[in-house]
Amino acid sequence: MKKKIYVGCSGFSYREWRGIFYPQNMPKERWLEHYKKYFSILELNFSFYKFPSQSITKNLVLKAPHLKFSVKVHQKFTHLRKYTREDIEFFVKGLEPIVQKGNLIALLFQFPESFGMKEENWEYLENLHYGFVEFPQAFEFRNKSWMNREFFRWLDERNITLVNIDAPKEIGWPVGPWVSIGEFNYIRLHGRNAKKMYDYLYSEEELEELLKKVLKIYQNKPTYIFFNNTVGAKCVANAIKFKMMLGVWNENIPIPNGIKRMWITKEFE
Repeated sequence: MKKKIYVGCSGFSYREWRGIFYPQNMPKERWLEHYKKYFSILELNFSFYKFPSQSITKNLVLKAPHLKFSVKVHQKFTHLRKYTREDIEFFVKGLEPIVQKGNLIALLFQFPESFGMKEENWEYLENLHYGFVEFPQAFEFRNKSWMNREFFRWLDERNITLVNIDAPKEIGWPVGPWVSIGEFNYIRLHGRNAKKMYDYLYSEEELEELLKKVLKIYQNKPTYIFFNNTVGAKCVANAIKFKMMLGVWNENIPIPNGIKRMWITKEFE
């Protein structure tokens, strides 16, 4: 039976990917069309900084009608933590083209390291959850205090997915053990370079180790894996290799030379 495991990248619109993943002369307007040839899912991060407009999301759906999107919610909801009902409505309104197409994977809520487990923050999560209750939700925490059975139960009762992450151990984010909570699994791979975050190329051995962790929590649930090591398009190289390991890579798709070079360089390090 084919596993319901999907692989993609965190974002796609990076100038530095030109000449590595995107052809040098390809206009920016065609980048998404290029991306969709390689991946079936995409994590949208621009929405963390700017509320998405319907014109933007409609354009995304028109260019890539079969691409599924996870949308990172605006920092107002997770970092500033000062919002109104109108803010929720405005944010949700901008996602309508994606939602109506049936292409929304989830809303991603990424909370900062300073957001620890205490009563007032727990209450905040409760209110935030119900503010967006009609949408699938995935919560990512950078503070280890949330990693306990009591909170896992709370998430499970509300059908909220806990995001499992891989990141440099030195920075203290909760990197494991991974658990499966919610109707789907959501995994974000940030790389392992503490000195320069997101600038890291996973080796084949590390990818094999990550694959074992994925399969351990899979439980026949839809599982979405996003590589966030975006510097220099390293996420693309790792995501393609990971799809190969899963046996879901289409061999007819040409791999850009800039991506192949990364694999060769890594082998001889």
